[in-house]
Amino acid sequence: MDKYKERLVKGRPGKEVFGIMAAGVVLIAAAVAVMLLVHSLGFFLIPIGVVLIMQGVQHLHVEFEYLIVNGDIEIDRIVNKNSRKILREITVENIQRIAPLSNDRVKNDLEVNNRRKVIDYTEGADSGMYYVVFERAGEKETAYILDLDEECLQLLEDTPALKRKVERK
Repeated sequence: MDKYKERLVKGRPGKEVFGIMAAGVVLIAAAVAVMLLVHSLGFFLIPIGVVLIMQGVQHLHVEFEYLIVNGDIEIDRIVNKNSRKILREITVENIQRIAPLSNDRVKNDLEVNNRRKVIDYTEGADSGMYYVVFERAGEKETAYILDLDEECLQLLEDTPALKRKVERK
């Protein structure tokens, strides 16, 4: 029987969302300036700017869902509660270790190893609940920062392949 846990956490929007909104504002400002100089030409640019701003606002609400099944971790991004995309699938075989972000050794590992890519799937606020999942797939090393609760950690610890890879302190 499969053991699974779902966890939904708030996320933060990407930098591209703010870029889209800024482009919309600039486009509207340019359209107003053009309207003052060449009456009707700028009128066509305003709806485009409004659409860009509306798209940006819709993408401000981001959530991450962690689905843990028998130690495998799937990370999905949910935008505006209606658009879901699978971002990562981390298999048990590729997990090197799981440790709290507050651990000094983890902080050192994240700073020292510049070959390792660090991806943050959290809200970004300081929290004692954040854990880092170190993955090695072939030569590629990645560290994922996740907001795991006690049930998630217990499920990972109960997975035979991860029993000694989960650190609590």
